[in-house]
Amino acid sequence: MKNMTRFFVSLILVFGFLFNSLIPAKACGPFTVEPLFSFTKHGEYPLGGYVNGKVGVVPNTYGRISLFVFYRQLTNKPLSGGDQKQVVEAVQRRIGNYVSDADYSASEAAGNNRASEPDFFVKWKTVRAKILPAPSDITTDKTVPEYYYSYENCLGDAFKTAADTLEKRIAAFGINDNTKEWVRGQDAVFSNCGSDGKTPEMNGANFPEWLVKDRHYQNAAALFYASKFPEARAEFEKIAADKDSTWNKTAKFVVARTYIRQASFIEDADDGAADTNEKKAEVKQKLAEKAALLQKAANQLQNILGDAAMNDFQKSGRHLLDLVKYRLDAADRQKELAKTLSAAGENPNIFNDLTDYIWLLDKPESAARESGSAIEQKQAEAAGKEFNYDYKLKLRDLPPNVRENDLTDWLYAYQAADGFAHAADKWKETRSLHWLVAALTHAQPNSPATAELLSEAAKIPRSSDGFATARYHQIRLLLEADKRVAATKLLDEVLADNFQNYPVSTQNKFLAQRMIVAANLTEFLKFAQRRPATFLWSDDGNEKGDDLSNDKELLPWKNRPLFDDDAVAFFNEKMPLSVLREAALSPQLPEYLKKFLVSAVWTRAVLLNNEPVEREFTPLMSRYVKEFAPGLTTYSAASNPVDREAAALLVILNYPVIQPYVPVGVGRENSPPASIDSIRGNWWCAEAAAENKDSGSYDHYDFDYPKLSPNFMTAEQTAAGVREQKQITASGNSATFLARRAVEFANRNPNHPQTPEMLHLAVRSTRYGCIDGDTLKYSKEAFTILHKRYPKSEWTAKTPYWFGQQ
Repeated sequence: MKNMTRFFVSLILVFGFLFNSLIPAKACGPFTVEPLFSFTKHGEYPLGGYVNGKVGVVPNTYGRISLFVFYRQLTNKPLSGGDQKQVVEAVQRRIGNYVSDADYSASEAAGNNRASEPDFFVKWKTVRAKILPAPSDITTDKTVPEYYYSYENCLGDAFKTAADTLEKRIAAFGINDNTKEWVRGQDAVFSNCGSDGKTPEMNGANFPEWLVKDRHYQNAAALFYASKFPEARAEFEKIAADKDSTWNKTAKFVVARTYIRQASFIEDADDGAADTNEKKAEVKQKLAEKAALLQKAANQLQNILGDAAMNDFQKSGRHLLDLVKYRLDAADRQKELAKTLSAAGENPNIFNDLTDYIWLLDKPESAARESGSAIEQKQAEAAGKEFNYDYKLKLRDLPPNVRENDLTDWLYAYQAADGFAHAADKWKETRSLHWLVAALTHAQPNSPATAELLSEAAKIPRSSDGFATARYHQIRLLLEADKRVAATKLLDEVLADNFQNYPVSTQNKFLAQRMIVAANLTEFLKFAQRRPATFLWSDDGNEKGDDLSNDKELLPWKNRPLFDDDAVAFFNEKMPLSVLREAALSPQLPEYLKKFLVSAVWTRAVLLNNEPVEREFTPLMSRYVKEFAPGLTTYSAASNPVDREAAALLVILNYPVIQPYVPVGVGRENSPPASIDSIRGNWWCAEAAAENKDSGSYDHYDFDYPKLSPNFMTAEQTAAGVREQKQITASGNSATFLARRAVEFANRNPNHPQTPEMLHLAVRSTRYGCIDGDTLKYSKEAFTILHKRYPKSEWTAKTPYWFGQQ
């Protein structure tokens, strides 16, 4: 399988510079939308600002093109205007499909935005129809049956050249038998694009000289598309030697392509599979054959580049020669490109150079990922621990020779999980800004040289491109060392000096740090509110983002400050009801956020049996969560605890959007409050246990639990928060809690008029809500009570089943 994949990649690489890619198709829904407060995979949109120097805080999770931009800025070699446009395009192409630096490959990149390419095939058919009106059926993809894949055999340029040539022949000679014969010959050429086709009929008795010359070229092209490369090359060489042929120069160029295409059809041997001397000899032979063909292509292309008469082919020739260098000696080509890309000044070919360079870095990382994962798996097995398949790149797993130039070394070190020691050593050696920033990015409070790094970071001027990243990590290290006073001082300096000029992602990173050192609830609420950098749909793995301009329901949220994951984690896991209540009443919050807190406080009060807070917040619920008004009116009108309990449970059961937690971002604001969410985003899940938080997972929201959090609460409030969390967790997930409460209510109040409705809705919640090991028990019990006690109720008729099986 590896061999087939490599073979396919090599074929694609041959023509990668000519293709653009397919438009990625969206997977099937349903989709949800969430705010993204800080970009994590590439520079912040709009990318024009990023490549022009507005980088802000640059995380080590960025892809290597975005990090390349940062490197150029840190080394005082900013991109020129022309370069910036090409680099933006390179980033956009890179993220066109759901890929990362770790798994990106040339085969995935080889066809970006094919839809934007002119439709040469349509033009060919249009011009051809002037001669022969019958349609021409052409398939451009050819299948290789023994390897179960296909590749694009005839590219757009072939159809453009054919159309342009036919137009010239019609203009020169008119529409007659000769031009008809020319078209029949070209049809024979294209018949080889997708299958074994025909060979054009050679010199007819009455062919004029121009048609004879064209027919020789058509014959050579047919052989090329039929994968008969030595035969095609021999014909092209004859044409190249014919100074009277209009195809003389073209044939010289295509000779090089025959070598490259033939080399691509030699399957890359898998060294790991060469377990016998015979196989090793076969591998060696294949490598030699491929190298010989590529070297001949290189020689031919060098001749073209040195021939002034071949000027029209020299740009394409340079591209092909770059490809040949890639295939002949990837390591040498990588070093050559790194040197070119590290140099100051404009590079008209930076898109191709950068794209090729990044591909060349992908291959060593892929090998490092494979070997590194194997090492870590053995280590986990030896220690009796579960193996974590989420491998993080490590310099340990990369061969030293792939990092022999500064740019490549810095890119790998910036991203690598074990990059600190090397970055710190390089900074000590060079005293350069880019290595200082790389070291700070990986530093920990107890890391060697951290004190010296912090001292140097403090000297970086605000005007420096590295200031924001260095200051962010300087503050991070102070926070992790619990030096909150010093961190607060630095943060307040950052926030006071042109803070709005930073990218939104960077603003949010500093605001998140400032929230950690909040001195009181008012400060916490102030810094918990952050403006999204963009919005992501659930199938947007590349952070391409959405401005919501086409979503009428969500458009009002576009520029609203919202709560990010860290603030929500503190609300939901640390704050006791008393503090959450105070937050909900705070004038610090706009009404759209107050709505989330009011709803969470009221619902949590129901879970905790805190009737005073329930009753206090019922009018606020009617004010801020107007969609719940009918049930809340019943609650307010209730004259006794039983009716209030029934009304409260029915409000929750009727509105699946309700939960005792503050939601991240917009919650379910684009979902009708009484609707059942098709992907079970109904009510709440409370299955996280405190001991699980150390693992980095955070229950129903699936985000990392913050390592650092505000400490403005009193010891009593903190203890109350712990007690309440245990109580909520013990009550089970929403389906279990609601079904159990409904059963308990029905057993206490069998004659209450709303009991049948409550039981029906409770069973429904076990179908669509979050379940656990006790859900089935209570669902069945609610179902049984409903059918036995109220057989004629309309709610019984609506409840044919019980649910809850995990």
